[in-house]
Amino acid sequence: EFTRHCGCSASDYCFGGCAFCWVFFLGRPPLRVPGHKPTDWEKRFLLWAGHFKKTEDIPETVSIETIRAAKTTLRVKFSYVMIVLTIAGCIAMVIKGKQVSGDFWLASQKLKINPPRSDPH
Repeated sequence: EFTRHCGCSASDYCFGGCAFCWVFFLGRPPLRVPGHKPTDWEKRFLLWAGHFKKTEDIPETVSIETIRAAKTTLRVKFSYVMIVLTIAGCIAMVIKGKQVSGDFWLASQKLKINPPRSDPH
């Protein structure tokens, strides 16, 4: 399929074969490395995300999309943990505030019933 000239080094019409056209029209470069050797951290990401059960199961080369998917899964899991911790913190603060206000209320009631006596001497 022909496209209008995109400003690349092609003549009047480009087939979409240049790198500029691939990135501009498809959003990704045409040449991608078929395999990527994962680092130790990327292996941990793959394990924590649940893509593999053991370190020995991870192949020598993994696609970039697999690593990106694992990182995205970990971001989602981390956000869930942060949501749970935020809710737990809010509940703990409400409980602590109720305890403090209850103690303050009891102390004020005791002062109303038994006001402090001033010593006449």
